[in-house]
Formats: sequence, C-alpha cells, structure tokens
Amino acid sequence: MNKFSLGSRQYLLAIFSLAISSIPRVWAFFNYPFAFGNDSATYIHLANSLRNNLGFAKYNGTRTPGYPLFILMTGNGEFTYFIQLVLGLLTTLLIYLLVWRLTKNAWLAFFLSLAHSLNLGQLFFEASLLSEASSTFLFFLTLLLAQEIYYQLAKTASNNHSRLVGISILFGVVSLLMAAIRPLFLPVPFIAALFIFWQNRFSALGRSIYTSLLMILPLTIATLTWVSYIYLKFHILGLDAMGGYHLVNHTSSFFEKAPAEYQQITDIFLKYREIKLAETGSAVNTIWDAIPELMKTTKLNYYSLGRTMGTISSTLIKENPREYWTNIAKGWFWFWKVGVFWMPNSIADATTRLVLNTLLQAERAALIAINALFVCIPFAAFSAKARKIFAREIFLLFGTTVIWVTSILQTFAEHGDNPRFLAPAQSLVVLLVTIYLVQLIWKPANEQK
Repeated sequence: MNKFSLGSRQYLLAIFSLAISSIPRVWAFFNYPFAFGNDSATYIHLANSLRNNLGFAKYNGTRTPGYPLFILMTGNGEFTYFIQLVLGLLTTLLIYLLVWRLTKNAWLAFFLSLAHSLNLGQLFFEASLLSEASSTFLFFLTLLLAQEIYYQLAKTASNNHSRLVGISILFGVVSLLMAAIRPLFLPVPFIAALFIFWQNRFSALGRSIYTSLLMILPLTIATLTWVSYIYLKFHILGLDAMGGYHLVNHTSSFFEKAPAEYQQITDIFLKYREIKLAETGSAVNTIWDAIPELMKTTKLNYYSLGRTMGTISSTLIKENPREYWTNIAKGWFWFWKVGVFWMPNSIADATTRLVLNTLLQAERAALIAINALFVCIPFAAFSAKARKIFAREIFLLFGTTVIWVTSILQTFAEHGDNPRFLAPAQSLVVLLVTIYLVQLIWKPANEQK
C-alpha cells in the first residue's frame, strides 16, 4: 500500500490531463446536439412524475429513481448535458488519483486517465440523456473510497478511527446513489465489505465488522424499502415494476414454443418478432413493440401483462433449458463487445463524421482486445508472481471480482443491451489490465530496493 501524496509534477500532470480532457467536451457541447436514446423518454416521464406529483405518489416503477432524480435536478436539456460533461472531467480526475494511489506512477496515472477521457464512446454517453455518465462518475468515486478504506485498514498502527468511519459512511452513501442509478452495481459494496475480511485474514474483527456495516447499511436499508414499495404498489417482487418483460428477451428467439393456452399472445408476439428480425436481424427487444397491441387484445393492464409474460417466459425456460442457456452464454459474450451510442447524422460536416467514426471503431477494437485480456486474468492464478501482485494490493482483486460478478449478473438480468452494461466500468477493465501487465513486467519500486 502506498501513502497518498502529490508532488508538483503529479499536480501538473493531473491539471494537464484535465486540460486535454476538456477539449473534446467543449467541442461536443457546441457541435454535437444532446442525444436522446430509447430509454430517454422513460427517464423524462419519471422525472416529470416526481416533479408534478411532488414525490412517488404516481411513480410507475419502471425504473429505479436515481437517474430520474438526476434529471429532475438538472432539467433534461443543456444544463443536464453540461453537468454530464463536467462529471466526465471529474471522472478523469478520479481515475488519475486512483491509479496514482495504486502505483505511485504519475505518468501511468496520466495516460490511463486520458485513455478514459479520450474514449469517444465514453464522450458520446456523456452527450446523451442516458444513465452511463452519472453512473460512471459514481462508480469511480466508489472505487476510490474503497481503496482508501483498504489503505486505512492496512495501517494496523493507526488509531484514526474517525477518518475510517467518515470514509465508510461516505462510501455507503455514494454506493447507494450509484445503485439507484445503475442497479447492476448493487453488489459492489457487499463485495467491497467481503474483501475487508479477506484483507485482514479475519483478524481485527471488531473494526472489520463496524466498517463493513457502515459501508452496506445505507444500500441495504434503501433496497429493502424500495423493494417493499414496488411489491406493495405493483404486486411485483423486484427492483422495478417491469414484471416479466425483461425475462421475455431471454425467450424471444423460441417464443413459438409457448404453451397452447397462450396462443393469442404468441401469435401477436411472433408477428412483431418477424418485423424486428426483418429490421435488425435479431429478435431482441421485440416485446417493447408488441406491448400496446398485447394490452389492447388481452385487456390486461401494463403490470398484469408483465406478470403474464413472465409466467410464459418462465415456462419456456423450464421446458427449453438448452435454448435459454445458449442465450445466457451469448449475453455474457456480448457484455465484452463495447457498446457505443452516438448520432453521427447530427454532425453536419462529412469529414468530421468520417474521422470520428474511424477513431471510434479503432478505439472499440482496442477495447475489445483489452477486454479479451481481462477475461484471461483468472488463468494468471497459476503464476506465483501474479498471486503476489494481487496479495500486495487487495484493490486489484476487488476490482477484478466486481467486473466478473457484474458480467455474470447482467446476462441473467437482461438479454439485448448487454454491450452497454460494461460502459460505466469499461475504464476499470483498462486500468486493471494495464496495472497488472506493468507489475508483471516491472518490479514495483519497493521490491527493487
């Protein structure tokens, strides 16, 4: 573990990184219109519901409230755009600080922070009314706080309990905000708490227990409260009121095998699946186009239809496990494909569009290669030197576990938009692979002495 301090060179490199990172964001703000994706209308509707009803009285539960609250505070236009670009700059700084703390290498921190900030995929998410930018900032703030907690706990001679308590509480609050925007990151504080016990080899149990409780209690209480709200209001057990709609994406490719008693629903769904296949070549997300006609024909409301679709999909999964597990495997594979969202036609100049598209595809190819290297990291467990690297810096093992757990959970949660689910944590993959390779090739300074 390295004590955190910044000399003049480190300050200058941090400022230089922010200065370079601001250039594409200034360009985007004045030349690239704020983009709206398929999810944007839902977020705006929920933000308006919170504002017009002064709370959750008519909140439809289709999303967790984090990003709608963010939109409520910032609007859904130019100011939201500006704030997300600022969060992108702050994320650059967080990555710089995190890498510096882990390696004491200012140049490595500089290049890795720029690798995040100059990632056009990241920039275009910041320029969209989607939850990626805000969740990326909160994700890296959570990581930085986790690293500080591990550092404080490693200082066995330290009696600065008030600092540890304060950071643990802050971690709990920030991780709660992160999960409220991106529910997929809900396990992060629990994984962080688990590695506290791993780091201390289950010694100093008192300090480990109270630190862990402070880290996980805010999210635990909020999650139980939210799940209770969803269940009492919509009679659905989960983090949102989408019922079985998410589950349908897992079964869209073999929905024709649905039980005969649901023939009317099957016929309508298959009609829209044919249209979707003709348009995109994939059956994914057919359900969202089919819902209006399904509701009209079945006379079921949105939530009842969702429960019915969930029942059908559960039956399909039970009776067709091979097809289901094939889709699960595909969803996991898609997770590493580096999802990108941007509107090239909104850029008037053809040359600029061509240059950006070329850079974007090159960066995407590089990130896919890095993701492939990350997937191979578990095989490094056979190397004694690799095991020493993970033992020396518990954060590396924590970060690797977070990515792996996320990759597995996301493929069970949804089947379709999987490449987007890695976006907030993509730069963590780059960070981990780079630090891991650097430490494999070069001995740390403390080993060279």
